[in-house]
Amino acid sequence: MLRYLIRRTLLSIPTLIVISMVIFGLSKCAPRDPELELGDDAAFGTLRQQDEAIYKRAERLGFNKPLFYFTLTTAAFPDTLYRIFPWTRREQLAKLCAQTGNWQAVNRYVAALREAAAFTDALPDTLPAAGTFRVAFSELLNGDHADDLEEAFAGVQEAGANLPAGFRAEELLDTLQRCVLDLKSNTQPDKMYIPAFYWHGTDNQYHRWLAGFVQGDLGMSRYAQPVWDSLKFSLLSTLVINGLALLLAYLFAVPLGVAMSRRRNLTFDRSARWVLLFLFAMPVFWLGSLLLLFLATPDFGLYVIKGIHLESYQGSGKTYWEWCFSNFDKFILPILTLTLHALAILALQMRGGILDTIGLDFIRTARAKGVGEDTIYWRHAFRNALFPIITVFTSLFPAIFTGSLVVEYLFQFPGLGMKTQEAFIGGDYPVLFCILMLAATLTVVGNLIADLLYAWADPRVRFARQ
Repeated sequence: MLRYLIRRTLLSIPTLIVISMVIFGLSKCAPRDPELELGDDAAFGTLRQQDEAIYKRAERLGFNKPLFYFTLTTAAFPDTLYRIFPWTRREQLAKLCAQTGNWQAVNRYVAALREAAAFTDALPDTLPAAGTFRVAFSELLNGDHADDLEEAFAGVQEAGANLPAGFRAEELLDTLQRCVLDLKSNTQPDKMYIPAFYWHGTDNQYHRWLAGFVQGDLGMSRYAQPVWDSLKFSLLSTLVINGLALLLAYLFAVPLGVAMSRRRNLTFDRSARWVLLFLFAMPVFWLGSLLLLFLATPDFGLYVIKGIHLESYQGSGKTYWEWCFSNFDKFILPILTLTLHALAILALQMRGGILDTIGLDFIRTARAKGVGEDTIYWRHAFRNALFPIITVFTSLFPAIFTGSLVVEYLFQFPGLGMKTQEAFIGGDYPVLFCILMLAATLTVVGNLIADLLYAWADPRVRFARQ
């Protein structure tokens, strides 16, 4: 068994690594990349000061590192393009480099452009023609088409000629003009067809992100709060209602399924099947709404539960478990909804598994030896009939941790399902992709647990896969 456990665990690791790569790639394709949220400290000052502030924050967040262990690109691009901030400038330089194939010329042009930008920032606002010069220079500064740079520079020269004699900086503009001409004339398009491979090692963003996830350091949310602190309360709340619901569902479904199989085609079996099929076919949102109507509505129903609104945890001054106990009546409806929905499928699967097993040869042999019915069902048939409900467990296990958005939204329960919705609407992608990674990991773990339960229920499984 231990050997089988080790082998199945090792086979799960490559799957998790591939999933983590996909999720990390999606996080970098998000509409609001964290690089866009580099803080208010980069919103003021000169262009150089803004660049320095942005780079310091990027360095603190680890964005100044390569994305992955290696980069597969062309010879036209350098191996340090990831160090350029802000990302809009990185994109601009990448476009210029792709058009010319000459990174050295692009680099010289950008250096001259930054010097000219510092001169532009230093121009007094009261100076005549300073505004016109800044507008003309901004077109050159933001230009990403090599063919249009010469025309844009001509506009800068024309605007610069209107500046007072002491503010024209002819030498600076001459240098910039030479760089523009060099960029246009010394193109190397052949480099775009030569592949280049750059190895960065483990000092990269993906490795840092994955190592942090494994160690519990989930990074920072969009609102400068640790992701784990943002998720902890919601995760615990989801664990409470989903864990209890799954536990109750199995405790009631297993004996109910066995009892139905022992009384198959009798009134109890037929009635129970109709009820379970009705519960299974009923949408969770509808089932929860009916329970809410009958049990928590003062004008209609029993009004056993006095509303569904929970006390605010942050303002309660209680520990988490004290808060749970003081609000536990508000937990009943979500737990009951989830339990009934899971109970239906589990009991039907348990009944089917017993009926498939009860007709096998070893059961007939046990009966021929005079073994009692209780022993036949619970000792001989039960273990072999567990396969269907173990299979169902693989889909239910991740939901214990990730929650049910439908149920949590219906009862306004502050679980991980609601947190996922809040992160999506608020554009908090670090939190959203962390939840996605958690769900993917738990799905793989659930399948691993199911494999182990299969091997425990029927030792032939582990021997057949050797």
